[in-house]
Amino acid sequence: MKSVKRGEIKDTQNRIIWLCLFIYSTAYFGRYSFSSSINALIDNYGVSKAQTGLVMTFFFVAYGIGQVINGILCRHYPARYIFPIALSGSAAINLFMFFFIKSGYIADYFYLVKYIWLLNGVVQSLFWTSVIFIMGKNIEKKNVPKAGLAIGMAVPGGTFLAYSISSLFAHFEIFESSFLLAAAMMIIAAISWLLLFSPHERQDLNEDDEPEKEEKSGGRKKLSRFALFTFAGLAVFAVSNNFIKDGLHTFIPTILKEQYDFSKSASLILATGIYVVGVFGAILVKKINEKVKNLISLAIIFAAAIAIFIGLITVFLKVSAIPVVLFFTLVMLLSYGVNNIVTSLGPLTLREELNPGTVAGLLDGFCYVGSALSTYMLGSIADHYGWTAVLLSVLTVLLIAIAVASTLRTILKHKE
Repeated sequence: MKSVKRGEIKDTQNRIIWLCLFIYSTAYFGRYSFSSSINALIDNYGVSKAQTGLVMTFFFVAYGIGQVINGILCRHYPARYIFPIALSGSAAINLFMFFFIKSGYIADYFYLVKYIWLLNGVVQSLFWTSVIFIMGKNIEKKNVPKAGLAIGMAVPGGTFLAYSISSLFAHFEIFESSFLLAAAMMIIAAISWLLLFSPHERQDLNEDDEPEKEEKSGGRKKLSRFALFTFAGLAVFAVSNNFIKDGLHTFIPTILKEQYDFSKSASLILATGIYVVGVFGAILVKKINEKVKNLISLAIIFAAAIAIFIGLITVFLKVSAIPVVLFFTLVMLLSYGVNNIVTSLGPLTLREELNPGTVAGLLDGFCYVGSALSTYMLGSIADHYGWTAVLLSVLTVLLIAIAVASTLRTILKHKE
């Protein structure tokens, strides 16, 4: 193997980490350009919450299925070109949405939007598994915490980007420009990856890559009970947490607007503040993980706190906006933390027994089962029964997940 200076290794790995953060943040903008525009679409074109929720459901179904497929195939994708291809595809779809809205025909043909956004889900499903696989292949073990923290910040970072800019565009009644800007930023990200990415062969590859060596030699290592139960527990939280995170994420601006008569731009600005705090969820996970090593136990702690704050939101929903905004902020912070545990720490922790890209794809697939169920179901519940019923539904799902995960943890400890 060609000798590489320590400084060069550090620089290359840092560049890969921050490039992945940039790529995934801009990809998130291209994903949430629609959901950040839901209020404007409802007001301007008279569509229902269920109709807009169904668009995201189509996206999540395509994305979830794509995650599983890409998790299996990601090892065969060319690292230099996979992100530019995916970014260019999502950029083209966002650009089409911009012109579709500007044409004036979207009111008559809104039913087509769900199919357009389904295609965006197919393209967007290329990102996460490839990010985790590239990190797993290029990032050495000592830099895994840094990589996990960085990529954990990409989700709330991209969300903040989408909602902060959309709030500004909504204020000036040019909400469709979110799609145009998302397309432009993804093209910039694609060019940046092509120009700046260079692979780094891990120096600790021999000690960490046992599953791949066994697969090549035709052997098959039996998975440990720890790996199986950890994966099962994380899958439970993948479904339940994304049911909550993406369901509330989609409708928080609408809840604030309808419940407290905020304007579209004001509700988006408040929602943006709520989402950006999610960046600290990954930091909080990293700190608590230093004390609580078991990932299922770590997720249960976060989920229990989410349940408490959702209960408080239900109590204060019709009383005052101030505590509701505060509690929504804490819910999003904690749910982004659970998302980081499931989609980042989980695959990187289990990589000694399983391909991290495959684990990431499967767990993210479970995440989007929850997401696909949430937006249409919660939109329908809101249309017929109101936001209190939505919150109680979310709380029920969360309590069931905590009970199931606690049972799995107990069984694992007993067998050990």
